[in-house]
This record gives sequence, structure tokens and C-alpha cells, in this order.
Amino acid sequence: MERRNNLCEIFKDISAPRTVEQNAIIYNQDETSDYFYYLKSGTVQIFITSENGFEKILSIVSKGEIFGEADFFEEQPRMSSARTLTDCEIISVNKDMLTRIIQSNPETAFDIFRLQAKTILKLSARLDNMTFVSAKGRIARFLLQSLKSPEQRTVSTTHEEIANIIGVTRVTVSKIIIQLVSDGIIKTKYKSIEILDKEKLIMLCE
Repeated sequence: MERRNNLCEIFKDISAPRTVEQNAIIYNQDETSDYFYYLKSGTVQIFITSENGFEKILSIVSKGEIFGEADFFEEQPRMSSARTLTDCEIISVNKDMLTRIIQSNPETAFDIFRLQAKTILKLSARLDNMTFVSAKGRIARFLLQSLKSPEQRTVSTTHEEIANIIGVTRVTVSKIIIQLVSDGIIKTKYKSIEILDKEKLIMLCE
């Protein structure tokens, strides 16, 4: 945690955080990738859009993570878009800023590599999850992984978002959610799910 805070402070010395309201587009697919971003607070959704306008969620970015870095380092147009799911504080970093950061604090490069590795591991875990785990287990794992602290019990999400992220149909998600509610494991609210029995949810993952 201390190194993450240090990285945030280093970025802040170069570029002040900006506040972005909920449901705002940070960058669009096919745009030039002149920046990558550090998420100081809030939640961001990464998604792609097909030619017919259909959206597919790729990942959810949480506080303390970076995003948009793959296209930035490859100097390629954006392969995806980014949208805020909550009000966010975001630090934008371009090539000149990053050069100054690393020159003044070389260890920052390793911190950035660690955050990149974390992103890769999340995507790898998601692929394994989609391959080997049942739909009910995937939903249970998604809900548990969305908790930011042991005390948190409510996950802000919709059936459609869950379906896109875990790779099943919305109808399947809705049926399983109804069953989990009936079993007393969760409670649904408007665009959120409250976990009532965390232990049973953990057992579904197993």
C-alpha cells in the first residue's frame, strides 16, 4: 500500500488529479493514445464497441490501478474505450511526464511494471474463470472480487454488466441471481447487489 501511495504522489508531482463525473468517456476506441492513466479514486470500465454498436466489457479498473497503458506504450490507436462508473479522480501521464518521472525516480518504472503485471494477471484469471468454472461460480467469484474491503457487502453492478464480464448471457445471469436471492445468499437493489451470506458465496466458487 505504501508503494502505491508513493506512486500516486509521484504522479501528482507531474500532473494534478482531475475529477471526472460518473458515466463520462475518458477515451474512445481508435483514438490516438497520447496518455495512460492512474486511477486515484473511483471505478472505470474498459470496453470495446462493435460496428453495429454492441458493447463488450473487457475489465473493471479499481482505485490504485493504471489503464490505457498498453496502447500508450505500443504507440498504437486505442483498441478499447474507457468510461467512469463512478465519480473518479484520474491522473493523466504522457511520454514527457513519464520520462521526467523515471529520470527523477527510476524505481517508478518497476512500480508501473508491477501494475501492468497485475492487469495481465486479472485478465488471465478471467480467462481461466470462463474456461473452467460454472456460470454460478463465475458470478459468485465476480461478486467477491468486486469487494474492495472485508467490510464491504454491496457491489454496484447490473445483470448486463455481469454477463459481459463473465461471458454468459444476460438471461443466464438473471436466472442465477434469482436463485441466489431465493437461497438467501444475496439481495438485489437498484443497480447493485448486497451479499448476505459471504461464506456460501465462497463455497460456490469452490
